[in-house]
This record gives sequence, C-alpha cells and structure tokens, in this order.
Amino acid sequence: MITNWPIFLASLIGGALIAAQGPIYARMASGFGHQLTATLIAFWIATLAITAICVFTRAPMPRLVQIQNMPWWVWLGALIGVYQVLVSISAVPKLGVGTFIVIVVFGQMIAAQLYDHFGWFGLEQRALNWRGILGLTLMCAGILVIQMRPE
Repeated sequence: MITNWPIFLASLIGGALIAAQGPIYARMASGFGHQLTATLIAFWIATLAITAICVFTRAPMPRLVQIQNMPWWVWLGALIGVYQVLVSISAVPKLGVGTFIVIVVFGQMIAAQLYDHFGWFGLEQRALNWRGILGLTLMCAGILVIQMRPE
C-alpha cells in the first residue's frame, strides 16, 4: 500500500524524466558533434540550475571541516553521473530507450543487492535471500523478452 503519494508521484515523474535523458543527451551529442561536449554542456546547465536553487532557498554551504570529514567515496557520485550520461549518449540510439532503461535498472538492482548484503557505503546489512535472487532472475527474463520484440 502506498502511504506517501507525493513522494511516490515525484519518484514516478523522476523515472519518466530519467528515461528522457538518454534521447536528449544523444541529440545534444549529435548536434554538438561530440559526446564530451554534450556532457559538459549538460553538467554546466545543471550546475547553474542547482546554484540558483541553493541561492534562492538559502541552502547552507558546507564548512571545510564537513568536507574533510566525508569518506573518500562520496565524491564518486558526481563521476558516476558523468559516466551514466556518457553511456546513455552511446547506448540509447543503439538499444532504444526501453531496453537501455531496463538494463540500467537491472544493473542498479544487482548492485543494490550487493550493497545491502555487504553493508557497503554505511548501509545496514540485509542478507541476500531467495526473493532477491528471484527478483533479479525475473528482471533478467524481462530484458530477454524485450529483446525478442520483432524489429
């Protein structure tokens, strides 16, 4: 049962917008003539947007001691975003949006099971069980079914 409809709907819209990113970035790359140029422009726009939001909301800026106390791996988040944009630019035109998104979500679910099982990134450990394995198996079957569509 869904108990928090605003968060559910925001997440659903977020998923729809993520699906739009690949085609948008691919079009940018073809228009600019290079994947890296499109990625640079996209992150430049994102930086301007989040800067404006921080200024408008008066979000507090981190203190140096807070930055120094962060684990080294938190800085990987931005690099993961760059990687994902670059992959989407290449993959979406070749695979299609649907197949790309399903494969991305499958990769997310495999990683999520590992992160939970081992308690990586400071998470509480949650052992991998037959339900998780079944879910991953069904997702893999879904990818195969999508790939069997007649062209």
